[in-house]
Amino acid sequence: MSTRSSVLLTVVTVTLATGPIRAAEALILPQTLEREGQHHLAALEYRRLALGETDAPHAGRWYWLAAHAYAAGNDWPLAGRMLDQAEDLAPLELAVPLSWLRAEQALAERDWASAEFYFESLGHAADAAAWREVAHRGRAAARLYRGDIAGAGLGLEGEPLEAVENYAAGRNRKPWVGGLLGLVPGLGYGYSGETGNALRSLFLNSLFIWGLVETAEDDQWAVFSVLAFAEFTWYSGSIYGGIDAAHRYNQRRLDQAVKRIRGESRPRPSPVLVPVLTLRFDF
Repeated sequence: MSTRSSVLLTVVTVTLATGPIRAAEALILPQTLEREGQHHLAALEYRRLALGETDAPHAGRWYWLAAHAYAAGNDWPLAGRMLDQAEDLAPLELAVPLSWLRAEQALAERDWASAEFYFESLGHAADAAAWREVAHRGRAAARLYRGDIAGAGLGLEGEPLEAVENYAAGRNRKPWVGGLLGLVPGLGYGYSGETGNALRSLFLNSLFIWGLVETAEDDQWAVFSVLAFAEFTWYSGSIYGGIDAAHRYNQRRLDQAVKRIRGESRPRPSPVLVPVLTLRFDF
């Protein structure tokens, strides 16, 4: 996908009472706030503009921009509320951006089935090839998270398809094997590639065992009791740690595959007034 391609989604006339010049000025503040990372303040400004708009589709676009600002700040519940407002006011005009942001919200909230549904909807609603690629990549990610490896590769080509195939060819770590190997301090961590944790577990367990032997030979039973408790804690931690390490390995492998499938870039809205409002998305 070209990183410089853009899609003109929709063009509507801005009918603010103060005219197109003041309307253009209205974008300056929220866009400045977004560039500064103050996404919640930007969203509030978009909401204020929506409340001052008398035309329903126009207001829906402002609410969508508010939803996108909240999403950029990782406030997905508020983003969802703004999407509800936008959908009520402009369901047809905003079909593509609504489906996309709903899908992103579902992914963020780990609702894989909903994410797949919205990415499917995006693919059906979009005419532009760039949007369809976003839909196919997102659907593949949702399916992979659901465990549908065969379905994840459908509609993909190039690097995303290669990422799915590499994931399918790889092997997960078995948590029960990690726990069993954890009976030998550090080995469970090593099974999942966590060398640092493996060495630390081996060193500390060895240290406590050496301390137990020394204190027992010197009849220092009070110290022995303290060390025995510490060793029990670290030894059981080696077992449970081996289980957790396997889960972490599997999650990292999945996340890395999804990252390759989706790519680094996301559609970026860049609303402009020339003097009509244009919602443009750069890819």
